[in-house]
Amino acid sequence: MPDLEITCAECGTAFPFTEREQDYYRERGLSHPKRCKPCRDARRANFGGPRQSGGGGGERERFEIVCDQCGKTDTVPFKPQEGRPILCSDCFSASRAQNRGA
Repeated sequence: MPDLEITCAECGTAFPFTEREQDYYRERGLSHPKRCKPCRDARRANFGGPRQSGGGGGERERFEIVCDQCGKTDTVPFKPQEGRPILCSDCFSASRAQNRGA
């Protein structure tokens, strides 16, 4: 099986997809790479960072709550649902510690 030449979907440069790399990808059930190594590395380095279109990265939205257990005001990283108990970080941590010990 000869080496393949693939055009990077990111920067448009051609890069070799060697026989050895093809074997590696096939053994793991992976499809051929779409990006050259420098673009894959850059993408990996930026993964989780701020993005142009929505969907992750950056600061997570927080919601203000009043703890059902102690009455303290706090913020949580999810939108509370009506009818479900909501705990401040202190009560949540104490509850988790208690459940682990049981």
